[in-house]
Amino acid sequence: MDSSFQEKQSAEPYSADEMVSMESEDLQNITAERLSTTPSVQIAHLLDRLEMDEKRHVLRIIPEEKAAEVIAELRPEDSAELLGVMRQERAVQILGHFDPDDATDVIGEFEEEDRTRLLENLEPEQAQTVEDLLQYDEDSAGGIMTSEVATVNAEMDVDEAISHLRVLNEELETIYYIYVVDEKHHLQGIASIRDMILAPRNKLIRDIMITDIVGQVTPDTDKEEVAFQVAEHNLLAVPVVDADRVLLGIVTHDDVVDIIHEEATEDLQKLVGAGGDESARSKISYSLKRRHPWLLVNLVTAFFAAGIVFLFREEIEKLSLLAVFMPIIAGMGGNSGAQTLAVAIRSLALGDIHPDESLRFCLREGSMAFFHGTITGLIAASIAYFIEKDFMISFVILIAMIMTMTIAGISGGFIPLALKKLGWDPAQSSSIFLTTVTDVVGFFIFLSLGAWLLIS
Repeated sequence: MDSSFQEKQSAEPYSADEMVSMESEDLQNITAERLSTTPSVQIAHLLDRLEMDEKRHVLRIIPEEKAAEVIAELRPEDSAELLGVMRQERAVQILGHFDPDDATDVIGEFEEEDRTRLLENLEPEQAQTVEDLLQYDEDSAGGIMTSEVATVNAEMDVDEAISHLRVLNEELETIYYIYVVDEKHHLQGIASIRDMILAPRNKLIRDIMITDIVGQVTPDTDKEEVAFQVAEHNLLAVPVVDADRVLLGIVTHDDVVDIIHEEATEDLQKLVGAGGDESARSKISYSLKRRHPWLLVNLVTAFFAAGIVFLFREEIEKLSLLAVFMPIIAGMGGNSGAQTLAVAIRSLALGDIHPDESLRFCLREGSMAFFHGTITGLIAASIAYFIEKDFMISFVILIAMIMTMTIAGISGGFIPLALKKLGWDPAQSSSIFLTTVTDVVGFFIFLSLGAWLLIS
């Protein structure tokens, strides 16, 4: 890169291509004027690629409010790390521009001593809000909600309510729905802005509000269930209420998008035994801690499959062709089970499988795997017959393929359902357990049939 970054008009934002191609040597040429008009998310992507000193250099030349927007776009742990190397005064000033839920996510990443020090220096109202939100589990509705909510009283008329909302608009992040509460902040209903605009000015809010509120959750509701409620009812936000129906906050659709993205990638990583919250920037020690236990489990289960092969070692020595087709049988079983596993985990996440449908689902997947096994078994058996001209070898391959794939299909449904029943994450290393089943079952069925029909 050269000095072309300086050649742009001072107020023109940096393009996405410029930000992606910007190197360390270009950082001395960037200007505050252009950064101030560049989308915060693009600046955040740039910071992701920079060393800590370079990140601080970029943030020093932009106003605190813009710096807050940029840091809020980073992962909470990265934001905390960045704020942790700043002067405390500047870190506190930047946190002061954060929305309550974002501030809570970041402050929650600090050690207890640093967290206390930051809270003591925040504005009392913001500090109290963050402390309240920190009490909830980070994976619950309370842990992801914002306490900034647009509320009106049921006894207000439309004109009063609209005037009140104009004042709130200066303070709130967004206004999706208008929540109607009483003097003690109990949730009574929801009023739409559309109805308020169209209603007569002297019409009371209680006469236009909706009392049948769908999607409301408690602070302890799991965030996946929150995401399900938003998707199920096509909502922009859901209210969070306590046992007394006191409105505590809302979870907005942008947080739900983050939840869905996180859960999808988390389940994908857990499926193979990696840490759900690992990233390309995770410390090696942390990744080792999350992955190694499941690799040891995989090692133990692999010995079960090896044990089956060991039991039939003499038969394999007599008919080496068995060793040729072993990985084909086990591999096809593994693929069949993996397909069912993926459908099962997705269906569980979407709530498509009810507890009383578990057996039916497993039988359905087993039936489907049976037909797949029959088709692929006939193809594999035909190829084997073309090679060896031996009907019995082809027959063993056909039966072994059908049985292995059928059992794999049933197992692919049963394993995540069983983990769910035990209260564990259905995605947590399901593929490791499935691989064990398909390898052990596939090897045993194939070698048993081979020993019985081909050798004995």
